[in-house]
Amino acid sequence: MRATKPVILCAIMLLSCMPFANVQAASEEICCDSGPVELHLLGPAGSGSMSPFDSALAEESEEVLISDAIAQQREIATWKIDPAWGGSYPSSTWDFSIQYEVANAGGASINASVTVEIGGDSYTGTTDQSNSFLPAGSGNLQIGVNVDSGTIPSSTKISVTLSASTIVFSVPGGDAGLKFTWGGVDDESTITADIPLVDLLIDQPTTEGMEVYLSMVVASPFGQSTSAHANSLGLRVNGGELTSDPIETGSGENVRLTWTWVSTVEGAQTITVEGFIQIQSGTPTLSGIVELNVTTYDTGQGSGGGFYPSEEPLRTDGGGSPLIANMQMSLDYTDGYLTLDRTISLTLDEEIAYWMRWGMDNIGNDEPGLSQPLKIFKSGLVTDEERRNKIIDGVEINEFENQMVNLAVTYMNEGMALELEELIGNDVQSLERISFSIDLQGERRVTPHPLTMKISTLEVLDQNRVTTILRNFVIVQPSPIWSSVDINIDIDTAMMASLTGAEISGEDSIDLTHRRTPIGESISISVENLKPSATFTFSAMPTANPLNAPLTLSIATLVLIMAGFWLSMKITSNKRRSALWLELILIPVVLLALYLAYPPFTVGVISGVASVMWIITAVASPKKKTSKSSKSVANYPVIECPACGTPNTISTDERPVRIPCEGCGRVLKIVE
Repeated sequence: MRATKPVILCAIMLLSCMPFANVQAASEEICCDSGPVELHLLGPAGSGSMSPFDSALAEESEEVLISDAIAQQREIATWKIDPAWGGSYPSSTWDFSIQYEVANAGGASINASVTVEIGGDSYTGTTDQSNSFLPAGSGNLQIGVNVDSGTIPSSTKISVTLSASTIVFSVPGGDAGLKFTWGGVDDESTITADIPLVDLLIDQPTTEGMEVYLSMVVASPFGQSTSAHANSLGLRVNGGELTSDPIETGSGENVRLTWTWVSTVEGAQTITVEGFIQIQSGTPTLSGIVELNVTTYDTGQGSGGGFYPSEEPLRTDGGGSPLIANMQMSLDYTDGYLTLDRTISLTLDEEIAYWMRWGMDNIGNDEPGLSQPLKIFKSGLVTDEERRNKIIDGVEINEFENQMVNLAVTYMNEGMALELEELIGNDVQSLERISFSIDLQGERRVTPHPLTMKISTLEVLDQNRVTTILRNFVIVQPSPIWSSVDINIDIDTAMMASLTGAEISGEDSIDLTHRRTPIGESISISVENLKPSATFTFSAMPTANPLNAPLTLSIATLVLIMAGFWLSMKITSNKRRSALWLELILIPVVLLALYLAYPPFTVGVISGVASVMWIITAVASPKKKTSKSSKSVANYPVIECPACGTPNTISTDERPVRIPCEGCGRVLKIVE
């Protein structure tokens, strides 16, 4: 019996050090009561919604235009939170404010009302003498609604309806109108309310050595947007705030955030955990506290490696992660074919990077709860020991890279919200070659750390036909996976290959630089903080035509301008060249047009015009003065032709005498 006690004790110690992150424990609600919040009015008039987050505002506002006088009750717009969040709310005044514009009239008299419905209760506020006249121009119509205290039942809604029973225009013009606008980033149409919007629930903690994993569920009618766009959200342990980024997983329609807290005390202890959230800046911070019992043990192996969720992590926190796309392309002409070699490097971070890492460590996992992009991967050579060991092993990377050749369209389109065939500019089946590689950037653990996925392709392009090289490739999601996109593209061509007429259409913020030298063309495209919803198309005409190819076009251009210059110099061998020297400024103009990759036809026209101008100037230039020795000048008088100004030497003393002008040939008569 005595011998078995140490064994049992050791077994207990070992079991206590094992990770139990996969255990689902009961949750305890710690927060939150109702609180004041400003709700933005969103969406169409007939099916609008409300949200406390300005990230939900659209680029363009919704609007309703009233151009005729109203003499009976008319509903203008309705907005809802459906379903609302259950809980009690106090008596308060809800302040409704909507932006308006009165055009082509001196103003508008309005009898309007705002009705708030909560469950089966209805409350109405109306205009009075202080706000019943809307002056010409823009402003805000404000109406207060007194709401009595009550309780919001579960699975019910809150609706706000703006109606008008009378609208009369003052001094109206032919097209007088009253326009209400809301839902855009440039308007301030809102309603302030005091209602419950969120619950915070704390799960029972799990431990691994000295690490304690604390999970908080954020439950709200706005789903992931609440955790993504709240002004502040976090966890405090024994009064100290946890500053590390939490791991985000789904909890039904809600979000579970899991932080890692490292204890400095070994053994059983009671810790105080406080969850807090501030929905908007300027509103109260809602919080709750719970005491939890944990037991930690120093295994002597240092960190436990961080929390490892049993369920698939979320790909987005509701706000999205930044994406950096660097692309290198090379256009070559060999054996009569134009080939485009691409290398695309996608640098990923935050939630999407963690999701990819977790997915690679779960290759071959057959759990039914996995999403389709992860479920399609097979085990291959990955063993059970290598799967889910918190480390991305070499065999897992190899299997991911190899299987991506056939699975990339589904994985990237559905899992990463990136349209692969728009990114690579072609159908995968039409490529000569495609390969994938993963750079973990020095971190093999399944942890929130950036990684880079490299895509290499080779394709044969159709010649002399405008081709789409790249198009907007981000798939817009209701909960965006990407917050912004940085794109940097460098393209080089061979001496006998050209991307003629390269241009970006659709998005004005993208910079394109196109340059041409005899050894090839270079194109640079860059943009930072591009919105995922932005649309653009990069197109060009791949060609190996000698008139377009950098080498032959450069040679032809130089030959043309040199021929024109040589001919003009030949013509002016005995003429003045001062005007011709001034026109040599056209040479750098031609070379600049060539370097700036103007279309070959344009370069040819500029070169031809320059040569023709030189020849015309050469023909029109006057002859030089005849060079005479100082003795001849002393012996013979010189007279200028009154017609062309050419100096003529009088080499005889005979008077009168007639001589032809050396410049224009006109006969000059000398009488003295």
